[in-house]
Amino acid sequence: ASARVVCVFFTTGAPRGARRERKNMPPRPGAPAARRGARPPSRGGAGAGGPSRRAGARGDTKRKATSDARGEAVASFSAKRCRQGEEPAVSITETATPLSDEAVAGAISRTLRLMGRPISEAQVWELMRRWRKPILKARIPGAASARPMKAALDAAKSAVLRFYAREAALGDESDVARAFYAATGEARLRFDWPSAMGRIRRASFDNKCRVDAWTDCLAMTSGATYATSEIYICGTKHVTQRALTSLLCHEGLHNLARRVRPGNTYLSEDLEHIAMALLGDPQLVHQAD
Repeated sequence: ASARVVCVFFTTGAPRGARRERKNMPPRPGAPAARRGARPPSRGGAGAGGPSRRAGARGDTKRKATSDARGEAVASFSAKRCRQGEEPAVSITETATPLSDEAVAGAISRTLRLMGRPISEAQVWELMRRWRKPILKARIPGAASARPMKAALDAAKSAVLRFYAREAALGDESDVARAFYAATGEARLRFDWPSAMGRIRRASFDNKCRVDAWTDCLAMTSGATYATSEIYICGTKHVTQRALTSLLCHEGLHNLARRVRPGNTYLSEDLEHIAMALLGDPQLVHQAD
């Protein structure tokens, strides 16, 4: 078996496009892997921070997705099975393994260098060591034996809200803020903690595959616009309490940091995922035969 990276959460600095397509595209050289499923590369000319949209879906979607060569036919079939109450197909996210922090640090270093912000692998590793958050650093999906229930989601919400409140109270001195500044290179950012907490409180399971077929991801932030996006978590896959909490925390960090300079204020997924990786968000690879 050869290792094939299927969980690319941030690319090597190529411009973000205005439209994201679900294709099985090979990883770019030097592209770091990411967690809970891979986000296929985009195309177009919107530039870093531009809106991303999943082909065939309404509105803007930031998600944990994995590349799957079987394509839309598998997604459609899995969704049908899910709606009929049958067990959905196994996704790549359930069989992926995490990269070492050293490998992730090297990938982030190469990515930021291509974006014109040189930083050594050792420096990135030191930032990751200082900023690592246990709430994010979890095995995904973990050794779970059952699907998560509402009580588990409620417990995850409480834990994430406590974490957000602590970070928000620190302002720009929080590790979350520092990670986003490091990832973006922006001189000023605005952190909309109240909106992030609202999305956490409203997060829900998708138990009938109405939001997604869940063949290539475990959670997503999706809506007609970034401002109206909500958090959805796959309710048909087995995940541990710790993994569920990490997934929810990750999704809530999307659309948290906003630019204050003129132009598009929202950050791209690429930049958001670099920031999350600096905070300890696990990066996964899949062993392909």
